[in-house]
Amino acid sequence: MKKAIPLSVGLILLLSACALLPLRGRQIAWPAQIIYMEAMGELDMSWRGMKHRGSMSLIMDYPSRLQMEIYGPFGDTVMFLKKDGNDFLLVTKEERFTNSNTFEDRLGIKLPEFMDDIAMMSRKDAADADSFIVQRPGYRVLYTLKDKENTICWEGKDGRICLKFLEVKFEKENSLEKSNNQGV
Repeated sequence: MKKAIPLSVGLILLLSACALLPLRGRQIAWPAQIIYMEAMGELDMSWRGMKHRGSMSLIMDYPSRLQMEIYGPFGDTVMFLKKDGNDFLLVTKEERFTNSNTFEDRLGIKLPEFMDDIAMMSRKDAADADSFIVQRPGYRVLYTLKDKENTICWEGKDGRICLKFLEVKFEKENSLEKSNNQGV
């Protein structure tokens, strides 16, 4: 009886720890091109002196709407980006911008090209490959959409930005799925 109590407590702690582990590396069934996307994932960025690693949420209704929120280690929003038609808003803890040229000035990436990259508009050139590269002036975009990797990375002389997708939904009417996209 005395051994059962510590064993039970140990088992409960082990199960609790496993429940807190995030789901990673699930297979996502990626469409050839993305018109609509809601996603949760991780951002790993070291670009033009800006360094950040943390969670992110993304909603895109291509080509008119993009909303991206980057979270700090305690769940606070460290950056909020919203493009809706011609309206633009970029908010950090220190600054607020309403001119979309600020995005290009800060990152060296044009906002429409950034959206094209996320929507995989250049994938048609790569057939149905799960891994491919798109060369842009000054940087390249690397797609790894197989083996449960699910990343889109921008690499160039300015550094590297990677988005790792953990949960994705490609249709407006479905609820957010856990990276398995059975409804796609």
